[in-house]
Amino acid sequence: MRGAMNRACKALSLGSALAAFLGSVPAPAAAEIAPNRVSITWTAHGIPHVVASDFHGLGYGYGYAMARNDVCGMADMFATFSGDRALSFGADNTDVVRMLGRRPINNVVSDFARRLVADDSHIAAAKAALSPKLRQLVSGYAAGFDHYVATTPQARLPIQCRAPGLVHPITDDDVLRRLTGLATLLSSGLLLQELYDAAPPTAATAGLQAPVAANQAVPERFLAGSNAYAFGRTVTGGSGLLLGNPHFFWDGPDRFVEAHLTIPGEYDVMGAALQGMPLVMIGFNRSLAWSHTVSTDIRGAVYALRLDPADPTRYLVDGQSIPMTRQRVSISVRQADGAVVARSHDFWITRYGPIVASAALPWTDKTAYALADADRDNDRVLRQWLEIGESRDVRDLKRRLERVDGAPWVNTIAVDRGGEALYADISVAPDLSADKLRTCRAGLKFAYSIYLAVLDGSKSACTWTNEADAARPGLLPGADKPSLLRTDYVENSNGSYWLVNPAQPLEGFSPVVGPERTPLNFRTRQAHVQVRDRLAGRDGLPGASMTPSAIEQILFSGRSLQAEITVDDLVRACRATPSVTLKDGARQDLSQACEVLSKWDRRYDLDSIGAPLFSAFVARAKTPGTEDLGENDALWLTPFDPKDPVNTPRGLNTGNPRVLTALGEAVHSLNAANIPLDAKLRDVQFVERDGARIPLHGGATFSAIAATLHPGLGFTEPMNPSNSYIQVVGFNRAGPVADAILVSSQSPDPASPFHADQTALYAQKRWVRLPFERGAVAAAAVGAPLVLRVPQSPQ
Repeated sequence: MRGAMNRACKALSLGSALAAFLGSVPAPAAAEIAPNRVSITWTAHGIPHVVASDFHGLGYGYGYAMARNDVCGMADMFATFSGDRALSFGADNTDVVRMLGRRPINNVVSDFARRLVADDSHIAAAKAALSPKLRQLVSGYAAGFDHYVATTPQARLPIQCRAPGLVHPITDDDVLRRLTGLATLLSSGLLLQELYDAAPPTAATAGLQAPVAANQAVPERFLAGSNAYAFGRTVTGGSGLLLGNPHFFWDGPDRFVEAHLTIPGEYDVMGAALQGMPLVMIGFNRSLAWSHTVSTDIRGAVYALRLDPADPTRYLVDGQSIPMTRQRVSISVRQADGAVVARSHDFWITRYGPIVASAALPWTDKTAYALADADRDNDRVLRQWLEIGESRDVRDLKRRLERVDGAPWVNTIAVDRGGEALYADISVAPDLSADKLRTCRAGLKFAYSIYLAVLDGSKSACTWTNEADAARPGLLPGADKPSLLRTDYVENSNGSYWLVNPAQPLEGFSPVVGPERTPLNFRTRQAHVQVRDRLAGRDGLPGASMTPSAIEQILFSGRSLQAEITVDDLVRACRATPSVTLKDGARQDLSQACEVLSKWDRRYDLDSIGAPLFSAFVARAKTPGTEDLGENDALWLTPFDPKDPVNTPRGLNTGNPRVLTALGEAVHSLNAANIPLDAKLRDVQFVERDGARIPLHGGATFSAIAATLHPGLGFTEPMNPSNSYIQVVGFNRAGPVADAILVSSQSPDPASPFHADQTALYAQKRWVRLPFERGAVAAAAVGAPLVLRVPQSPQ
């Protein structure tokens, strides 16, 4: 195992081999790049540093570099968001909706729904809204990708996408459709099947009310998560310090890739972005560093419609009958015999948005449901991330967030060189007051109500409020959303805005943004405890201030506050009652589990014994749809107290039969999967690269790893959202100082030397110092820069 990691790490020093892989050609590294040229310098781990004189050239170089890094994944991604999967991969094949626990979706269904969400009129409007330089960036990105495709013979493509028709040129519209997919990830992107399934009732089905389907179970909140700290000068003793720790996917279109994008004197940003995004999303510039976490805002609404008794395609608003409109969408489909045929599908549109239907949302002769997506018309996504990268400090950043209001579903956490820290939940959300949410809520349990409100569509008073200072009619103005500036710290781990710093709760905002005075998840509690322990000098690390080294060690310590608060009580109860009856009547022995948990170090470290057992216990004891044990007062002797939110709830209520039953179920599940209860984490949590295992530390704790259980094997891929791109950024007199690790590594191509190198470093708790200054990039270069001639922008 250790040999596998060493072999992966040796790739770092193989400069000549990497240069050969990259195909770099000798070229001078000019201080100023010519207007019709773009320079790409690769450094260790396959990170491209793209330098151009304008945004068209920057997009061209970045699009080319990303195609070279992962042309198969890029082609798959564009096919997905442009509604071409059935053409590229066939009508009978499927994709997965990763945010729904990898729920399968047929390619045809996906294509029709994607083409509806990002139809031609929507894309035309999005293109018209782009500034000239963003229009150049998008066209350059598409052209750069196309240049790589045009100059790479099919025989040189990776074997995964070498078959004809899988890799083909793209257009500006494909890039914009990818941006729409990004914006609607936690809204329309969750309801693709439901969009396709909406059809008027027939005579046979009109009166039926179907039961809730199994696939409408409440999604786990960890499927969209992250941690971020921003430390100011009063706790660092100097400039700002940032930890960005997004938990996202390791595969598919929503995986992170690293890049450094520069237009000298205008734009200079390094970090990472989700695949296909033409700008850095999480990163740093010369004086600012930022990260994002998924926020608690509602992203739209499902409106319950009262239908006209005379016609199920008409609905009543304030007693007036309004017709739905039929929108026909056409796609191209490759059949099993290879023939390409055209197919069409009808969607039904209301004043709120398209009709959706499922067993939980049936379209009957009396009722239907319409989706109103606040992010569907978010044509400001690219502008927002451009302005984030252009911001000089956190106050400038806050103003830009409020003005543009284009962040789709994330909080922004940032620090600047002057030592000020910012938290801002300034992202797209509907303008719904507390009163309107209360009076308009429809009496329906809906799986995605953590993202979408369910409202009464029969009353015009239940539509979103229009305010003059909103970025778009119906949106909550950015200035009305919570933010906080401090010089000690702010933190978010997917809890609400309420307690990003315990010394200054944020209160009085619309519940559409999130809850107040409610229990914190354990990652949020642990985040605050870690700061408290660090500043008190009682965490075993040197000193009592927050330093880059300290936060790196804290993150990789594997500490679990949830375990610290829970396990002693659990062990005592387990020893007092060493067996339990499960639901099926079987008796489960708990004696080994007691001993394993008693010896566990309460950490998710590679040599920890007991961590998988505790994770399995939490998964069965917690309330469905919540992240951990903290949101169920019935599990605790001391319930949540809003006056002491970091320290409550506490004291496991072992008198609740659910506690030991959950432990018994956990033991039974691991036994059934042939996973030893006393296995070290390194032996059962891993990924395989080049035929060897790389063990993974982290788990159901602050440092998150969410692997899939394979009976008889362990916890491995596919990964649910987990530690992905991690950065620790501070500043010195020269500029930013950044350590980072892309846990999944830069390329999913097994033939790439960047397929496993950073994954192996993560296993060893090592970091990569990112070269930012021009001299540092030149010194770290693997081979000479590649200089490409940039064709003239069509705009």
